[in-house]
Amino acid sequence: MKKIQIALVSKETLPVFYMINELRPDEVYLVGTKETKNEMHYIKDVAKNIGVVCHELTTQPDSMQDCMKVCDSVHARNGEDCEYCYNLTCGTKLMAFGALICAQSHKANAVYTDVSSYTDFSDFGRHDITRLLDTDTIIALQGQKVKDKKVYHYDAERTECANEVRNFIENNVDAYRILMNYYVLYRCMPDPFKSGKLSCYKDKGRLVVEYDDVEVFSSDYYDAFKMLLEGRWWETLVADVVARWAGEDKDVWTSVRFEPNSGMQRNDKNEIDVLVNIGNALLFVECKSGSFTQDNIYKLSSVFKTYGSYKSRGVIVSYRSNVIKPDLEEKAKEERVSLLVPNRSMADLFVKLDKVVNSLKS
Repeated sequence: MKKIQIALVSKETLPVFYMINELRPDEVYLVGTKETKNEMHYIKDVAKNIGVVCHELTTQPDSMQDCMKVCDSVHARNGEDCEYCYNLTCGTKLMAFGALICAQSHKANAVYTDVSSYTDFSDFGRHDITRLLDTDTIIALQGQKVKDKKVYHYDAERTECANEVRNFIENNVDAYRILMNYYVLYRCMPDPFKSGKLSCYKDKGRLVVEYDDVEVFSSDYYDAFKMLLEGRWWETLVADVVARWAGEDKDVWTSVRFEPNSGMQRNDKNEIDVLVNIGNALLFVECKSGSFTQDNIYKLSSVFKTYGSYKSRGVIVSYRSNVIKPDLEEKAKEERVSLLVPNRSMADLFVKLDKVVNSLKS
């Protein structure tokens, strides 16, 4: 018996595709509006990859009767000798009411889904979603794609350098301030560099910092300069913890750059420090070793909604607690961005990330 799914479509594509991927019908009829034509195209294109044929139908968002008429046309086209299931998660409320009435009149089943489970109207029970979407699929469902990324792998040398940088920063405040003030101003560092008591130079590939004629930092790690002056040390330590928290079965990417589409402005942010697939949704992690502004929060919010949808979430992991002022907390709450400050050992970051994910799935 042919399995047919009738799915209401709105600006959120993920809830529609969750059930296409989970139930694997033979055909899907996407019922959207003229405002959601792009979203129907995205779903249709991705569904091809799993061998599911999608058809696009248009209804009026504010008319129950029109939605009922469109849904009835699917039954008329295919006959009653099919197994029908309606996905009522998306669309407007009036579309959902119209589709439900149509489903009941044809004795068809219906479902309503969230990120990790769905309610089956045949037994009114909640069932776990067993088929999870990979990261590329989630991004493709937003009509977007990744330009560049690094699949996370633990690098002992890099982590050792990151910890050395952290120790240098915490124990040599004046020396670090001199270095950062110059680098922030000029975005470069001469070799050798000398300012007052501080000297910074490379010695046969080894980066050395001296203060008051005492060596306070040295590393022969190839990327030590960026680790020290561009915040890569904090990104590294955060990525290590996030990857352990996520587990080996989850996609964890770092230094992710997205391909900007034609609708984006030049100054729109299209990159993220760490990206984690938490199971049918994405966690966008920005690492801040210094201060940040409301603009950083807004841009992170824009990134996760553009590339991961409203089902995803943005997190800023800050090294410093004193930079998080009430105005930042208020802006973060508005934009659904979580501000996390782990303790010195970073062991509590597991719990903080769990809370973020649990709030997303609730």
